[in-house]
Amino acid sequence: MTLELAASNDDRALVIRDHLLLLVRRAGTLKVQHDLVRTISFEQPPWVVHHWTPFNDLQPGEASSPGYRHAVERQRSTLDLPYGLEVWHDKLVLRVLWADDGRSRVECFVRGPWEDLALTL
Repeated sequence: MTLELAASNDDRALVIRDHLLLLVRRAGTLKVQHDLVRTISFEQPPWVVHHWTPFNDLQPGEASSPGYRHAVERQRSTLDLPYGLEVWHDKLVLRVLWADDGRSRVECFVRGPWEDLALTL
């Protein structure tokens, strides 16, 4: 997936997302949830960044049936935004969801000095 900077009302949030995605993918720790989502986290106090994606490569010992994955995907009645990034700087300051087709939604964006600090990580 190629990420591009976006120009919209949420452009600052998406610029921070793009910057932190590179960081969390490079220096994050893989964590597996109990559902079909894979989470990678970067923690360096006061920062905690969680990035989740659907249907990633499986770890040894995890079920790998593609039929099961496709069946679960077909059960969804609406298209969702399967990718997400959540940023904590002592408190939740940013949550962005997006899809491969370019759709995105900024669910939480608390403006403040943390924005510039995030871009220096």
